Amino acid sequence: MFNEDKVKEVSKLAMIELDDDDTSYFSKEIIEFLKLVETTEGIDLSKIEPLYHAPEASLYLRKDNIDKDPKNDGINSAPDHDGKHFIVPKVIE
Repeated sequence: MFNEDKVKEVSKLAMIELDDDDTSYFSKEIIEFLKLVETTEGIDLSKIEPLYHAPEASLYLRKDNIDKDPKNDGINSAPDHDGKHFIVPKVIE
């Protein structure tokens, strides 16, 4: 089964430093997870058909509406512009 030595081995491979408290904690967590996985092995799946692809679900598509109000235009809402371009301070001389 899984033990603290395996946790130390995996942490060394992953280049993660673990102290004894961390090693003990993760060892217990992994053992509990493996017990959970073990309980799922007893589930009878013989009457369930496999899925070959994800179920199809249609998404709600909204219509694209063009906003012709110039107040909502990116350039017109900029702090400094000439109507067609953004005006920014000169950075390079």
